[in-house]
Formats: sequence, C-alpha cells, structure tokens
Amino acid sequence: MIMEFIDFYASAASFFFSLLILWSGVGAGLLVIPVLITLFNTDPIVAIASGSMFAFISKMLMTLGHSQQGNVNWRLVYLFLRICLPVTLVNAASLAYLSESEPDISLQLCLIIGILLAGCLALAAMLSDSIKVTLAKWPLSSMSGSTGILMGLTGVGGGVLVVPALATKGGLTIKTAVATSIPIGLILSLTVSLTLGSQGLVDYQLVISLLIGTIIAIPIGLRLFHLFSENVITRVTCMLISLALVGLAVKATNLASHL
Repeated sequence: MIMEFIDFYASAASFFFSLLILWSGVGAGLLVIPVLITLFNTDPIVAIASGSMFAFISKMLMTLGHSQQGNVNWRLVYLFLRICLPVTLVNAASLAYLSESEPDISLQLCLIIGILLAGCLALAAMLSDSIKVTLAKWPLSSMSGSTGILMGLTGVGGGVLVVPALATKGGLTIKTAVATSIPIGLILSLTVSLTLGSQGLVDYQLVISLLIGTIIAIPIGLRLFHLFSENVITRVTCMLISLALVGLAVKATNLASHL
C-alpha cells in the first residue's frame, strides 16, 4: 500500500534537486515546479502550491543543518523578510483568488509564462556579470519587494535575488549568503503553500514523495557542502534550470494552441 502511494520517480528527482538547493540556495521553485508541470503533468497552480509546500519542509531541514554549523546570519534573515513576507502574502492571495475566477487554460498559460520569465531572470543573474553588477546596485528593500512579487505569483525566484542581495548588500560570503537565503525561502514558501493550500491546491501525496528524496539528500549534501566550488554548482544548476525552462516553453506553446 505504501509502495503504491510513493512516486519513486519524484523521490529520485527530488534527491538530486535537494542537493543543488542545499548547495546553491536556488532551485526550490526553478527546478521542482517546472519539472512537476512538464514531466509529472501537474496543473501549474497545483505545482506551485505543492512545490512550495515541498520547499518549505525541505528548507526547514536544510535550515536546521546550516544553523547547527553556524552558517546562517539571522539578522539579515529578519531584515529581508520584513518587506518580502507581506508582499509575498498579498500576491499569493491574489493568485488563490484568480484560481477560482479565471478560465483554466488561460490561467495555466499565464502562470507558465510567469515561471519562464522568472527562470530567465534567474539564469541571467547567475551567468551574466553585468546583471550581477546591476542587481548589486539595487537597495535591499527593492530586492526584497521584487522577491516577494516573484514568489507570491509563481512560487519561484526565492533564491534569484536573495543570494546576490545578501552577498552584496549584506556583505556575506557566497557560502554564508546561500545558507542565509534558505530560511528566507522557507518562510516565503510556507506563506505561498498555506495560502494556496487553503483552496485545496496542494497534492500531499506528491509532496511526500518529493520529501523522501530530500531526507536522503540532506545529510549527504551537508557533508559535501564545502567540497564543490561555486562555479561547478552554478554550471550544473544553470544547465538543469535551462532544460526545465525548455520543457515549460514547449508546454506553453501547446497550451497556447488550444486557446
């Protein structure tokens, strides 16, 4: 009975995604949500709700591990969340309302396009030095507000602006910025999952399957956290995000043809 309940393909995918999330601070939404939509054929808004629930629980475990190792700057967690959290809540509530009032295919297409745009921003921020310089000039409050909009409407992008903001405005090393971004993403993902979950949009069976892979990955990832260089982690993460976005673009094209 338990074996039938668990999706082992989701657990296997989650194992590898969790390692990258733990090491890079990016990918909880940008990898998991697109994969749920494209490979597991999950409705986009259910993917956002379920992916956010998964991100919350998995990042809770990751936060515990990083905190025990003294990697998290809790003062900057508070400073970032005081603007980002209410913005995320307002936008997630708007998304929950739209899920009841908008035509199904149109809403799916809009959500996928939003995720695609957030993904392209993430890739640009990770790969382009000029984009990194531009982001570094933004005030911390602007970074925080923009992250709230991205997270609230698409469930993705929590690490896109958070890590650069913490590294530049917060004066943290990349490793510490990554560790500090994880509890921030935890709170934002909880906000999105609870808001959408109140509308019955979370697939708990899928979430449990994803968490199995995470539980296995976290102790391994924490031991290997300082083993891989930032460049290697960034390249692997960008490659997987690119593949996920290509799949989303195909999905969006198919949906647009049915409008």
